[in-house]
Amino acid sequence: MASLFADLLTFFGISATPPQNLAELFPWLLAILVAVALFLFVFSIIKDFTHTFARGRF
Repeated sequence: MASLFADLLTFFGISATPPQNLAELFPWLLAILVAVALFLFVFSIIKDFTHTFARGRF
């Protein structure tokens, strides 16, 4: 699971090294949250398309 998370971070261009202070923590966490939200959004769109095409409703 850690390797999948590291691959996701490198795909979105986020450094895998944790921040050193609090000023670096909030932008780093925000970037991770945006990346995960975008990742889940894309897969929900794919799920909706497959459900729509499986039912035969275009």
